[in-house]
Amino acid sequence: MRFLARDSVLAQEAFPLAPMLEEAYEEARKYQPGKAALLSLDTGKTPIVVTGDRAALKHALAEVMLNALQANPADPKVGVRLHSEFNGNAGQGLQIEVQDNGAGFTPEAVQKGAAPFFTTRNVGLGLGLTVSRKIIETHHGRLEILPAKSGVAGIVRISLPPETLVPPEA
Repeated sequence: MRFLARDSVLAQEAFPLAPMLEEAYEEARKYQPGKAALLSLDTGKTPIVVTGDRAALKHALAEVMLNALQANPADPKVGVRLHSEFNGNAGQGLQIEVQDNGAGFTPEAVQKGAAPFFTTRNVGLGLGLTVSRKIIETHHGRLEILPAKSGVAGIVRISLPPETLVPPEA
């Protein structure tokens, strides 16, 4: 709830993204333990370093990953794919796609998934993606729930602006 009350980033620090993603996944697993849970992390060839509120971003990603784990509790698999492009103040920035192996998002979930108190589950309050969206927006980013496509499970895309990326060392 503390993240919903914030309108700006409290802490600015540079940190490597891959270890934080692994920590977020382990945090999510505490709330949806599954013996067979599997994380597939595609970080690309170059380590990505971002600037922002590490604790807040970790919390946002843990909430997204928890939803991914809950999409198929019998055999949860979570895939995370990163794409970054550093162009100073122009360009794409960073995209983090979290994909589960569930049935995909219904049209209603695509529209309302990040709205407060919307849930398709029997547990929880329906605030996880709301909090995640708020954290991402305080970093001037965007959280999108992608519509289901044939043969593709649920995908949540987090886009962060180029200024969150630390330029690679030359």
